[in-house]
Formats: sequence, structure tokens, C-alpha cells
Amino acid sequence: MKLKRVAATAAALSAFAGVGLALAAPASASSTLGSSCYDLRSSGQCLQLFYNSGFGGSYSFYEGTTSVPVMASSDKFLTSGAGQGREVKNNAASAKNFTSQGFWVSIYYNSWYDGPCDSIAPNKSASKLVNTYNENASAYTGKGDGCYVFN
Repeated sequence: MKLKRVAATAAALSAFAGVGLALAAPASASSTLGSSCYDLRSSGQCLQLFYNSGFGGSYSFYEGTTSVPVMASSDKFLTSGAGQGREVKNNAASAKNFTSQGFWVSIYYNSWYDGPCDSIAPNKSASKLVNTYNENASAYTGKGDGCYVFN
């Protein structure tokens, strides 16, 4: 009897983990990191993050739908300037939102779009992030509830 219960629990946990992985994969694959936005017309969204305030230092772009649930340790500032080669996660001081389709973008303090946040209107910028200054871990396409708003 106990063996059946253990097997059923293991099967349920395995199925649950599989569903979780299936749901997580598209979100993390929705954006690519690069040093420029090559074709904004096809991607619709491009978030540029800078190492320094006032759009200074090294920068990188997340191109695509810009939903980045977890900024990876492999995501680095790519262009020359202060911060080149440093991780983007927890090091962005300013940002620009380029969009061809009117999308807002929200930058979050924690992974998975959690905690304090900054929302940037379409085709606007934040010369100094407020809630996520050097404390950024995820980005989401959309205007976040309770975020500091740049418009």
C-alpha cells in the first residue's frame, strides 16, 4: 500500500515538474541579448540597459518580446565603456524602451517579475532607474502594477 502511494506521489511530482518546465521555456526564450536591435520591425520590442546613469557606460539590448523572467549570469554588458563584461543583472542604472508596437516594459527588482519595479512607456527612457537602480533581475512587456512610471 505504501509503495503504491509513493509511486503515485512520484508520478504526480514528475508530471507537475514537467508542466512547470513546459511553461517556463517559452518565457525565457522570448528575448535575445545583443549589442544592438537589428530588426525592431519584426521583434516589436527592444529594451536597452546601461551600466551607468544618464545612458552612460557599456550597454546591451534585450530584443524580442522583452519578457525576461530571470536575467542570466551569462547576460553581460557588451559594448565598450564602463561596465563592459559585467553582468546585466543587478548592474543596470538607466534604460530605454524602443518599440514599434506601443509596448510598455517593466524592470523588476527580483526574478519572475516580483518586487519593486520601474515601468517605461513606449519609446521613452529612464535616465536613472528609481526602484531597480543596480537591482534589476527581470523584465516584462507591460506596465507593472505599483511601479515607478517613466512616461
